[in-house]
Amino acid sequence: MEEYTGREIAIFTDIHGLLEPLEATLNDIKKRGIKEIYSLGDNIGSGPNPKEVLILLKNNHVKTLSGNREDYIIFGEESFSYLNKEEIDSSNWTKNKIGESGKEIIEIYPHSYELNVGGNKVGLCHFPNDPRFDYNDSNRTTWSYQKHFDSTRTGERLDNEASNQFKYTNSEEQFIEMQAQINKYGKNSPRTRGIMSAIKEPLFNGKSIFNFDDIFFGHVHWELEDKTNKTNFHSLRGLAIAYRNDPIDKAYYIILKEKKDNKGFDIEKVLVKYDREKMKESILKSTIEDNKIIKYASINN
Repeated sequence: MEEYTGREIAIFTDIHGLLEPLEATLNDIKKRGIKEIYSLGDNIGSGPNPKEVLILLKNNHVKTLSGNREDYIIFGEESFSYLNKEEIDSSNWTKNKIGESGKEIIEIYPHSYELNVGGNKVGLCHFPNDPRFDYNDSNRTTWSYQKHFDSTRTGERLDNEASNQFKYTNSEEQFIEMQAQINKYGKNSPRTRGIMSAIKEPLFNGKSIFNFDDIFFGHVHWELEDKTNKTNFHSLRGLAIAYRNDPIDKAYYIILKEKKDNKGFDIEKVLVKYDREKMKESILKSTIEDNKIIKYASINN
């Protein structure tokens, strides 16, 4: 039996404004006595209770990252050329719902964290290709990552190429392309707000993703595992996001259990029952015009 230090770290991601599964998750974490808690971003967006989610995270001292949904509000929708009208309307609805006090909360979210867990260098981010600006490139999106895994979303890896797209992050190629966009649009343009933010606060302080032993991220919404010679990539299922093989009535998070003597950590996956009927009612009564949350939460099931 492995011996542990007693340090446990709870991690979840992609809450998307769903209050009830977050409440159940935080209650479960509290019962376990875990004090070190991280959210990997997209706390808001699509779901009906963004302000309540932000307040609950803050009151429970959750260290949270900024995801693309937070960035839409911080940088403005015009910074993301791929957004359609429904997505822009959804972001504006969320912005109005959280108000200035909510915006002040998300403005201080960083875009990455670095931890040492049992001697392992661990990186936390929303996605290893920076959604502040990489999302416009079809070769560096969540979809380009997903295509290397079984399309039925079982998590089976089809090849060994998935993590190669992360070589771009903090590379010389990235810096050249960022500067080209600044030269084209100007550093004060709405089009370059995400780039200017990434220059000021690069993911992992400018380090290569492959300097880490483990990278944990969200954004993809699937639970996936990938590995290079040195780095393990862990894509987490969204907190209450259910796909084909996921239990739809349980929230999902993980616990890192630190081992003694710098032997790394074990990962415990946790499923928590929550008030799904109350969540469904909240979604269906919401005035937000964004059908993505219906798909995310599988509320037709």
